[in-house]
Amino acid sequence: MRFTYRAIVAYDGSRYCGFSLQPGERTVESVLLAALQPIVPELPRIACGGRTDRGVHATAQALSFYAREALACDTIASALDAADPDYLTVREVRRVPNHFHASFSAIGRRYVYLHPEDVDVVRIDAMLRALVGVRCFSAFARDTPSGANTVRRLFAASASRALEGIRFDFHASGFLRRQVRVMVATALREALRESPTDVLVELAARGDRRATAPSAAAENLYLVGIDYLPFGV
Repeated sequence: MRFTYRAIVAYDGSRYCGFSLQPGERTVESVLLAALQPIVPELPRIACGGRTDRGVHATAQALSFYAREALACDTIASALDAADPDYLTVREVRRVPNHFHASFSAIGRRYVYLHPEDVDVVRIDAMLRALVGVRCFSAFARDTPSGANTVRRLFAASASRALEGIRFDFHASGFLRRQVRVMVATALREALRESPTDVLVELAARGDRRATAPSAAAENLYLVGIDYLPFGV
């Protein structure tokens, strides 16, 4: 028999070499596995809703895993809370239907990027809003596997003033590797050039990664939510 569980966690990405397992590296997954395997010894991996890179933070990362025996959600939460209490916090644990998978069941991801400098937020906001829709985002991606699908639906993208500078908000069906950070960096560059507000759309249509900016710093990026269809057990 199989029992499936979902957890929502937050973590300080500066303490990890990304989410996924890497040989010899301290990652979010490696820390969580070490905490869970005493109670789920058969557990090989943990699925996540958004695979964060080195230095990227999460305020609401979704996880899922399977167990052969039923476990109390409080037991799972206690194990996860003890994994790395100074840098990782568990927000929720619940049993979910067996078809649920943190990555494959996701229908949307949300990210926030905090830029510490004051820029032309009105121009940047217009650039980002023009980019909303279904299109190939290959120009804003990095390290994409050969033959991978690079079309995504961007539900919303905006920039606004915040106490810490400029806040970028992105919501999409999914994101390519480093896509958010490249979109941020390119929008900032084009705002300084006083480019027209359709410049990001034109760059996306060209599909030339050399025409977009290098990735913005990872330490200002936050995964803030994963969307799923309603379900119950």
